Amino acid sequence: MIPIHYYLWKEQIEKNMMKASNLSYSILLTAMSLNLSCNPGAPIDSKAVKEEIQSRKIRKVSASDIMTLALKTGVEIEADVTRQHMTSILAADGEIERCKLSSLPAVLKAKSKGIEISRISQHPREKGRPLDSLELKVYAAFEYAAQRQLKMIPSLEDVNETTLRYWAPIIMKKACQSCHGTKGVHIGLKTQKLLQEQFPQDQAFNFKEGALMGLWRIKIPKKEIIMSL
Repeated sequence: MIPIHYYLWKEQIEKNMMKASNLSYSILLTAMSLNLSCNPGAPIDSKAVKEEIQSRKIRKVSASDIMTLALKTGVEIEADVTRQHMTSILAADGEIERCKLSSLPAVLKAKSKGIEISRISQHPREKGRPLDSLELKVYAAFEYAAQRQLKMIPSLEDVNETTLRYWAPIIMKKACQSCHGTKGVHIGLKTQKLLQEQFPQDQAFNFKEGALMGLWRIKIPKKEIIMSL
């Protein structure tokens, strides 16, 4: 026969365990409510707690998922910047400053997310550093496609553990001829003078419509892509 005090002891243990469990749950809810609200006395928002729990779950993200979304992001940014850039050019009246990207809303939005947008060319308007070996290889690949009238498809480069780089062609459009076309034919004397004053080493002219002018280069932080998955 089991002594009666065994049952009393077992009952007490179970009560203590229940109290400990309730206390742990209470601490968890309290801690989470403090994270979700600046007011410790505020009632617990069960929906917010569920969202918090969901956000803490470990999700498996493949390299393929990251690359796919990064490429899509690059395409969307390129489209937005190009559209805004063309609108700015069409609104200009011989203002060569309109060709700058820095004040475009799409560029500023990308910059706020750590995304860097720039352009490179073999025929730059303003002299800068020479293209490095990788940039030359990427450029050569797009030039090869352009010369053979092949479709020029944007590409994505895995730079390192933290960064991806999106590449896409910049194609000469009719609206760009007043600054990048043929001197004396498309580029007026006034614009020629302004260009010569501001860019004495200018090489960005004599482009024909549809020609490859340069490349979009968009650096995308991997963490920005992972957070969006």
